[in-house]
Amino acid sequence: MLRSTFLVFALCLAAAPACAADRVTSDGRDFDGPAPFESIFDGESLRNWENPDMTYWTVEDGAITGRITREHPCTVNQYLVWKGGELADFELKLQSRLNGEGAINSGFQFRSRLLPDHDICGYQVDNNLQTPWLVRLYEEFGRHTLAMRGERTTFGLDGERIGGKLDPAEEPAWFRLEDWHDYHLICLGSKLTLFVNGKLAAEVVDQDPRRQAFKGILGLQLHSGPPSVVQFRDIRLKIIKLAEPVLQAPIASREKRRTALCNEAVAWWPLDSGGHGAHPPLRHIPGWEKFELNVRAEGQGARPGTRIVLLDGAYFDAGPTLPAEENQLTVFLRARDPKGLWCSALFSKGAGSERVTFCMSSGESPDTSLPDIHFEVGTKQGLVRVGFPVSKMEASAWHDIVGRYDGKSVALFCDGKLMASRRCHGALLKNDEPLLIGAEADGGKIVHHFHGQLQEAALWPRSLTRKEIEILSLPP
Repeated sequence: MLRSTFLVFALCLAAAPACAADRVTSDGRDFDGPAPFESIFDGESLRNWENPDMTYWTVEDGAITGRITREHPCTVNQYLVWKGGELADFELKLQSRLNGEGAINSGFQFRSRLLPDHDICGYQVDNNLQTPWLVRLYEEFGRHTLAMRGERTTFGLDGERIGGKLDPAEEPAWFRLEDWHDYHLICLGSKLTLFVNGKLAAEVVDQDPRRQAFKGILGLQLHSGPPSVVQFRDIRLKIIKLAEPVLQAPIASREKRRTALCNEAVAWWPLDSGGHGAHPPLRHIPGWEKFELNVRAEGQGARPGTRIVLLDGAYFDAGPTLPAEENQLTVFLRARDPKGLWCSALFSKGAGSERVTFCMSSGESPDTSLPDIHFEVGTKQGLVRVGFPVSKMEASAWHDIVGRYDGKSVALFCDGKLMASRRCHGALLKNDEPLLIGAEADGGKIVHHFHGQLQEAALWPRSLTRKEIEILSLPP
């Protein structure tokens, strides 16, 4: 229906002599062009829109309405996602208003990624009552503020942010979030332009190859918090360039075996999505800062097309329950320290000689005072540790690190190769400390945070074979 109509519009655009930017005036008005705006909300129903919990969403007075009440509270952001598919280059026009108790936040996502639990990461038009900026271009679970109202920002190839004021910068605001106001968003390649009530409000040129997004979904946000009402109406879309479909390459037999092996784990966490929707549950702490999700992997050993999480003081918590056998355990982490320092916790449950189930970490070796990677397990016979010098691997590259305890010995592998082992026996110690990725718990305190990049983690309640460990380390 809409998709087929948009395809006709896009084909017509290919023959048009003028680009979309040339059809937009300085105040956000569009010139007549071959691709008209199409309504994507019928004003009467939520057809073509979806959310797992539709109890927060209704149509009232011709507007999509998200509502939080004391009787129906909301603790997790809700997104009403347009079912028309991903958008690439486009123009979007809509009207919105926001009311509630306090500094209520809302907005809408665009060119974004839908996470497994229906949360969303990516570009956002963000607005907030009781703030001096009111509206900004934002990146959810990413770099956060891209451009405040009144700013023009460029992110360079190295990710550096260069900002400046729009000319003229509009102060004070010429609109109220509590009243109906018009948004006009234009996305052309790396340029994002936002008009509010016909005036230029913010502009971003995102040339950062690791974080920029050229396509993604559209979603309306109802932000968690106190009682509030957000409304959207007159939602119109003009497709300028269709999103290219993702072509699935044939999956190699080794990759199939690797996926099957990871599916056998009691926990397999792809960390680029921050643990959203993971089983067992995984939380990133803090909830919205000191990390970035969905970043393209780079560096030696990076696998083409993969995404990762950047940690800069945040960590992941899987809770205190560890589903494992008493005498066997294998843990796996794919990690990179871009600075090559390796001086932090990596993957652990407990700390201290009497409170460790296992601990994979990095830091100064007690024998050489040089950095090493080590793995230790705590059993009823005592704490046993093995390690190898960081100098035996490319320090700033990606690595697949595996720690294994089979009831007879503890071993540490890097990129499929055995690096160290030591005889060890006895039942694994149990504790009530949380299982952490990117930090470790010690006496109720979270310490030794990892500052680097992670792609995935997994845990098996058995001892993987040497062949299985080799399968985990696919070549890039």
